[in-house]
Amino acid sequence: MQLVVGEVSRIQSYIFGTNKLRENIGASYLVAQATEDWPLEIIEKIACRNNILDDTWALNDNKCIEDEAARLDAEILYAGGGNFSVLFREENTAKEFIQKLSRKVLTEAPGLRMVIAMVDFQWGESLAEKVGIAMEKLEEKKRSYVPSAPLLGLGVTAICSSTGLPAVGLTPQIYDEPGYLASAEILAKVENAKSANKRLKKTIHLNEDYEYPEELDQLGRSSGEYSHIAVIHIDGNDMGQRKKKIGIEYKNPENNRDYIRAIRAFSKEVKEASKKAMEQIIQKLITRINEQDGKKIISHYSKSKDGKNTRKITEIELAKTREEKFYLLMRPIVYGGDEVTFVCDGRLGLSLAIEYMRNFEKETEIRDQCRGKITVCSGIAIVKAHHPFSEAYKLSDELCSSAKRYWRKNKLETSCMDWQFVLSGFAGSIEEIRRREYRVTKGSLTLRPVTLGENPDKSYRTWEVVRRGIKEFQSLEWLGKRNKIKALREALRDGGEAVEHYLTRYELGGLPDVEQSQRNWPKEGWQDGYCGYFDAIELMDWFIPLEEDEE
Repeated sequence: MQLVVGEVSRIQSYIFGTNKLRENIGASYLVAQATEDWPLEIIEKIACRNNILDDTWALNDNKCIEDEAARLDAEILYAGGGNFSVLFREENTAKEFIQKLSRKVLTEAPGLRMVIAMVDFQWGESLAEKVGIAMEKLEEKKRSYVPSAPLLGLGVTAICSSTGLPAVGLTPQIYDEPGYLASAEILAKVENAKSANKRLKKTIHLNEDYEYPEELDQLGRSSGEYSHIAVIHIDGNDMGQRKKKIGIEYKNPENNRDYIRAIRAFSKEVKEASKKAMEQIIQKLITRINEQDGKKIISHYSKSKDGKNTRKITEIELAKTREEKFYLLMRPIVYGGDEVTFVCDGRLGLSLAIEYMRNFEKETEIRDQCRGKITVCSGIAIVKAHHPFSEAYKLSDELCSSAKRYWRKNKLETSCMDWQFVLSGFAGSIEEIRRREYRVTKGSLTLRPVTLGENPDKSYRTWEVVRRGIKEFQSLEWLGKRNKIKALREALRDGGEAVEHYLTRYELGGLPDVEQSQRNWPKEGWQDGYCGYFDAIELMDWFIPLEEDEE
């Protein structure tokens, strides 16, 4: 037998290397095709006896390649999430599969880099160990890859604005927008955007009143305000370690079939949990939308502490399609696994990210094959709508990595998150930004990264603490008092003594009590080298909750 494993390398740079959402959408679809549909289509043609159940591409657990009666030509162990693994009975069939898939990727997804490794396998050997060897070989191929230097064109060559490569044609005209010159890679992405929409609607159903947006300008606006978007990148924690544990549990050759069932079930259940979590946040977002004078809007109100008086903080109006439907205020780009990326209106970024994380934790906890609750880390970059999208994604990815470092360092059992506003330009890494803009003599102005649930060692570095602060500063007692808020920000930068002078000047008994363990916060704003209010003040104009009971 031959074990073949394949993976799309540098997925994120391929998907988010351009600044047009439609191109990102098409690129994500091509990645899914290359690791899910195309391998299965080719196996159906060259290995007729296989374990593909039907047109839905489900895998039949009852068809086993070691069963001599079945005489399978190939068995797919799993496929999806950017990689696949297949067992072939004959070496020639395995080589033909690799050739045909490589050709299809080269011709139909230009620029996409597929890496494939093949190793010999006998059923009397440990399949789990062979998979490990194949993955090591795959990593070695990725490291030894020598990028080619493409011909960048001649003097008469038109240039693709997205890639800088020679243009080979015009993109299709979308409504009244003319096509633009594009390279082969961009043409493939744009031409697959419609197929990507069909796949998304089929995977994550949407109420018939709504459509998924294809452009960033369709993500909602507020009259008289700048438009901002949030790019959210979420990644599962220690997924590789979970797979390794499955391999260790079933490392003996007599457990090969149990290993296949376990790794396949794990992959399937994580995918289902991700899908369910995404469906739930979309449904909750739709529930949050109200209809008013033929418009669909999301409004957020401030309340007095006694709950008797209210005042509108902000409102988002949904854009209309040509068919008189409404564009949803968010768009999934990468989904269907432990790694998720979506884009939305900037004021909904944290709410939707938090809701997804909570739902994913719950969904994995109730699924036995996930082997316990899976936590995630998320990065939320809030930028102007016309900020280069590729830069916004890089920032969200870096923020996600920042949250992961905090999660690993503190050995947490809950999800973590980090976020950043970019209201103009920015330079340097997230560590440099924090050091330059959020570090003062007294310590750190920001609590970020924070945990979604309880933080055993530092109970004040949790989302709940920040959320309590936002609620206080969005109350009528603080809302609209810009000079008072601005003065507090400056006082917090100057330290505890400046905060005490501020409280005396404004005749305040203290700042909001948002965390019982930090008794110095209300009178000084600082304790243990952390400021308790700066994050909340930053977010007071940029956070719309999804909880209906608060509206």
